[in-house]
Amino acid sequence: MKRILIALVAVLGLVGCVAIPDAGPVVEGQVDTDQQSNELLFLPPGPQEGATQEEIILGFLTAAINPSDDFEVAREYLAGLAAATWNPNARVIVRSGVQPEISLSGETETEASAVVSALSELDAGGALQLTGDDRMLEFALEQIEGQWRIVEAPEGIVLSAYYFDQLFRAHTLSWLTPDGTRAVPEVRWFERTASTLKERIVDALLRGPSAWLAPAVTTNAAPDAALVGPPRITGTTMTITLSAMQLEQLPPASLVPLAAQLARSLQDVGVREVRVEVEGTSGFISSAEAAAVDQGSVDQRPLVLEGTALRSVGGGTSTIDDVGPTLAAIGATSFTVGAAGGIASTGTTAAWIVPGAEPEVVSTAVGAVPTVDDSGWVLLQERGAAQRLVAWHDGERVELPLPPGSNEIAAMELSRDGTRLAVVTSDGSTSDVWVLAVVRDVDGRPLRLGEPYPMPTVEGAGSDITWVSPTQVAVLATDDDASQIAVLTIGGVSEQLPNPNLAVRAIVGGSEGTATLRAMGAEGALLSLRDRVWSAANGLDPIQLIVTQQ
Repeated sequence: MKRILIALVAVLGLVGCVAIPDAGPVVEGQVDTDQQSNELLFLPPGPQEGATQEEIILGFLTAAINPSDDFEVAREYLAGLAAATWNPNARVIVRSGVQPEISLSGETETEASAVVSALSELDAGGALQLTGDDRMLEFALEQIEGQWRIVEAPEGIVLSAYYFDQLFRAHTLSWLTPDGTRAVPEVRWFERTASTLKERIVDALLRGPSAWLAPAVTTNAAPDAALVGPPRITGTTMTITLSAMQLEQLPPASLVPLAAQLARSLQDVGVREVRVEVEGTSGFISSAEAAAVDQGSVDQRPLVLEGTALRSVGGGTSTIDDVGPTLAAIGATSFTVGAAGGIASTGTTAAWIVPGAEPEVVSTAVGAVPTVDDSGWVLLQERGAAQRLVAWHDGERVELPLPPGSNEIAAMELSRDGTRLAVVTSDGSTSDVWVLAVVRDVDGRPLRLGEPYPMPTVEGAGSDITWVSPTQVAVLATDDDASQIAVLTIGGVSEQLPNPNLAVRAIVGGSEGTATLRAMGAEGALLSLRDRVWSAANGLDPIQLIVTQQ
């Protein structure tokens, strides 16, 4: 029986796999572990006497494994203006373990290209994009006092997936929904040991969200605002000074929520409070003054339909009204509920459910399981209309065309902040996973979908997808009758979960990662993952469905 695996276009290997360093003399080097930070420091060699053009280029690319002192070792391979102007922070190409292929050209072989097998790429702000193609890097070389050196080099660095895993760490930037009430996270990557890490996180937030996400979110940083001088740290408090453009382009009221955005973005590097000053003005504002925003937490107890009762498993009283009799009466096979109500599906019919009212039929030609946001906007795809979704609210229908490549949806679900739609499409043998921004007007009405952000491919026929945290989705797929579940981080790593060892019909996520992921067995068992083993809940009758809580 073939096991479902995330395809190798994933940026990093599956969690638990052993990462093997690149082989060959050009990547050999010392590893210094005598660091107070307990971080690995790789020590690649500098240029060797009499090295060929190929060896100089490969040595330069390899030297990127040591970012110390502004990539001092890598700069030893450069000469002239290149040594001073080369920008290693412009991008990071993450390549496979296959060594770059070097070709020389020109009458005196002073021009060269290196072809690398790229898996993904980071931009200057640390945003990751899957690529899966070859990249050609162009170089120019000269002999300086009889030794070859690089005088023209491409911006950025190249790292194998192994070294990327060792050297970079994920951080989460914080954006806002257009109404400012919900936080929307975005994963970015920065060097683990960078002395300017906090400053780079601030710079990344000031630059704004990635292009695919930008139409659906907002930020309180002015378009042309910039840091003036480095941040000042006192204990867990950071003070930053922004250029005057912040107040020239946005009102003073932007400063408090901006400080709060920065504080949320810096909390995993030990910052608890951010104070913001603006150049040319006196005083500062603090993130402590900001109102709290919803960060997407939900009741971690699974909500199930058992017989005709909709109830939480794990004790206590559910915060969701019991509409179990209605769900049982219509034969619902799925139910997604938000603050305004819930959308149920029977597999062919979608019905809007609110307590104390008769179900309202939304569509009788439902394809994939519909999804809903907290304001009551339902998104669904109807059979025979693969090129679009329908957004429905209180009888109003809005058509949302799907970008090419993201039609024929097998499963979809809105993030709890309502800004991102996770989608699975499948050809039966493999499944593509996408995330699309949901662009809305000032009243929250969906207007259009953004360009798809591609995620790693999953083998097998995808049948369900769910958000397990504000930055992660879980995908259920089946191959050769075996169910398997993968967890994908938007802009981050991927993980293949242990095999449930029985057929799974649906999955539902909480908001705290895999610890709150639940699966529903084909025979009605409620499964949870504990110590890497799927276990059925005790004392529970077979359930009809598990509920997605928005």
